[in-house]
Amino acid sequence: MTTPAHLIRDAARLIPVPEAEFLLTALLHRPRHRLYLDRGPVPARKAARFQSLVSRAAAGAPAQYLVRSAPFLDLDLYVDPRVVIPRPETEELVLRAARRARAPRLVLDYGTGSGCIAIALARMFPRARVLAVDRSLPALQVCRRNTKRYRLSHRIALVRADTLGAPRLRRLAGRADLLISNPPYVPAERIPKLPVRVRDHEPMVGLDGGRKGTKILAMLLDLGPGFLSPRGLLALEIDLTHARFVRARLPQAGIERDLNGKVRYAFSTRAA
Repeated sequence: MTTPAHLIRDAARLIPVPEAEFLLTALLHRPRHRLYLDRGPVPARKAARFQSLVSRAAAGAPAQYLVRSAPFLDLDLYVDPRVVIPRPETEELVLRAARRARAPRLVLDYGTGSGCIAIALARMFPRARVLAVDRSLPALQVCRRNTKRYRLSHRIALVRADTLGAPRLRRLAGRADLLISNPPYVPAERIPKLPVRVRDHEPMVGLDGGRKGTKILAMLLDLGPGFLSPRGLLALEIDLTHARFVRARLPQAGIERDLNGKVRYAFSTRAA
């Protein structure tokens, strides 16, 4: 008899146990603890499907893409290779920004991807209007799917734009109470050194920040402050090598480390 626990034990020979648990919870639609409490057999078709997913994960395919699902804070988001997989560091960005924000009425999420930041903030601040901006039309299609899933299409507007200087965005100058972004910031020379499951599967448009990783970051630092309302907040996720670059362009910015002790965030508040 093949129980969930037996499947996880066998899968652990090829992939980490948490990854096996994630795949099986998604496949069986059961919470993690039930995988070990349920003693009944897993249907043969689902057991075979799970073994196929494990083989693909062992070959380097991201588990989140395999099951079209990624957790983010209290969200369960649809993801596929059109968008970068949401990460814990970005959850932290959202939580830190939310603690600093002053009941924002207008939130601008630049480089929205799956919509993880936009949706999380829309749920945290029910009175806020959120603009989810991305230069990638395929990414915005995924974002739209997630905003519909959480019934937030009436509060989250999707905007396709290559830069904050786009005509559709310029009219918002001085009005954003929170401008937040997890831009592509990996330096080009580091791209080949990324893990295979990142380098060969996730979209480079959401990762590659140019030669020094600052191509989009520079634009956000130059144009972003002009979009802020009085006491508005600029919140950015950055590379561990970017602290000096940020301070050179925005001296008042505060640089913070993530829970692993790595430089990861930049925050700046416009004077009232």
